[in-house]
Amino acid sequence: MAPRQVKTKFLTLLVSISLLVTTTNANVWPTNGVCGSRVRYSWETLSVDDKKLYRDAIATAMSTGYHALFVEVHSDRNSFKEAHNTCGMMFWHRRYLLAYEDMLRSLGTKFACVTIPYWDFFAEYAKFLTSICTNFESCSTFLKDMGGSTGPLTSLTINGYVVNGNCVNGLSSPYANFTSFCEKSTISGSACSGCIPRGAWSTANYPSGICYSSLAKYLSLQYGYAWFSQNIHYGVHQSIHNMAMGAMASYPTSADPIFYSLHATVDLIHQLYFDCQIGRKLTDTEKQTGEYAFETCAQADYTGVPPTSTSTMTMYWNAVGQTRIPVESHPRLGRFFAYQPKEYWQYVSATDLGSLSYSYAADDIFLLLQNEGLSCPKSHTRKLFEVNYVDVPVTADRKRKAIGRSFNLFQDIYGAALTNTTSHAEAIDQGETVDCLWYDENFGVDDFSPEFRASWNLPSTAHTFCYNRVQDVKSGRKQVKVQRWKDKYRFHYFTMTDVQLASASEITSTDEAAMISSAGPSAASTPTATTSNTGTPTPTETTTTFASTTIEPATVTPGV
Repeated sequence: MAPRQVKTKFLTLLVSISLLVTTTNANVWPTNGVCGSRVRYSWETLSVDDKKLYRDAIATAMSTGYHALFVEVHSDRNSFKEAHNTCGMMFWHRRYLLAYEDMLRSLGTKFACVTIPYWDFFAEYAKFLTSICTNFESCSTFLKDMGGSTGPLTSLTINGYVVNGNCVNGLSSPYANFTSFCEKSTISGSACSGCIPRGAWSTANYPSGICYSSLAKYLSLQYGYAWFSQNIHYGVHQSIHNMAMGAMASYPTSADPIFYSLHATVDLIHQLYFDCQIGRKLTDTEKQTGEYAFETCAQADYTGVPPTSTSTMTMYWNAVGQTRIPVESHPRLGRFFAYQPKEYWQYVSATDLGSLSYSYAADDIFLLLQNEGLSCPKSHTRKLFEVNYVDVPVTADRKRKAIGRSFNLFQDIYGAALTNTTSHAEAIDQGETVDCLWYDENFGVDDFSPEFRASWNLPSTAHTFCYNRVQDVKSGRKQVKVQRWKDKYRFHYFTMTDVQLASASEITSTDEAAMISSAGPSAASTPTATTSNTGTPTPTETTTTFASTTIEPATVTPGV
């Protein structure tokens, strides 16, 4: 049997270039104030100098009081609810991040070109599943660079909200300094805590459900914006907030600088979705009426009127003991918001915001998915899809190998699922299902912690995506349709050597079957679970699924 189709030269170059970027990391932010186009980069591609520049920008924002002012916007209860309990979530945060980014750029000439870096948690999840690392913190260069999670246990009151956690000053990393962090904008200097509460990241598993099947689902399935928005919101977004704990699991969640990079990644996925589903500049009318541009939806217990595309965003500054005012009317914050459009439809595309337009330097996996036709809507049939494993050089770093292994596994599972399913959507769904089952068997599926539920007012029926999916399988509501899926996981993660990964495109399906057979059911390594900070729920057949966490498109009701 002939080898699987060898990767194109484009993909070979892609991997090679990514390795060069990882090792050289040229500076991307000029410090002379002369900026080119506004581009956001992955944290891991930034140079040492750029990381230190970003550290200094955040520290300056804290010492000047601007950071606290932004926290007081995000912790306004009505603003928070509209930003987290409706389909306005990604648009609201797009505006908020733009203002924060402009604030950072205003702090001095050397900061004038800084952009908020995004956090590649899909690659980190791949590292976790391939046993390169063992917990939330050790798997994340970004979290370690942002100061980690070691600090004295403390209880801080941030803009009126009590937040518990390990208080981290950031000084354990050369790229973080939170010693000027203040819990509210009316205090300064020694009156401030100088540290940010965080969860115990080094004893928490990486959150589940951040697999490439989910990413392909977000970008490729054509169910409209409401479906996409809710899947992102109650998927990767909630899972990261829940596992991070501390400030990240509170109303003043933007107190922690990692918040901005989490939402930069969510924003990147939003832009990729737009490019995939629409892929062209829209007229104003299309932005206001298109079902893939914006749809109205809200969490079941939302008490307000959910925003429509033409609604003005609810975005207020609200500090304890002060008069609540619109952000554009604030004497210090106003200059970062007043020139921005206020209506939701204006933020449909990041590349169509006039002088505020920006783009992302997408990394390997996003480009791989797009090149394979797995991230944008296409007609997927058995004849059109071929499993095309990517080759990763033996000299590549462990992250690139983890990405390669996970991407090849994703293709293997997807291809196998197509033989027993009727559509691309069902095959993608199978990929998510077996990923959740693998996670559950090896680490114990995670669920929202009691603290997170209480802080964000989540009902007992709300659960993480993988918790719900494991429940579905154990209760018989869903079936696994991928034969020998566990063998495929073991093969790609543990049986295949680095030498074999370097020529993975030459491995035939017959070769793979023989390698799996020779390895035996117990020959593969088994991941070791870290004690999670969220506990492992006990599945039952009578659990009620929270409406906003389901992925079925029929349950999302656009429009009001």
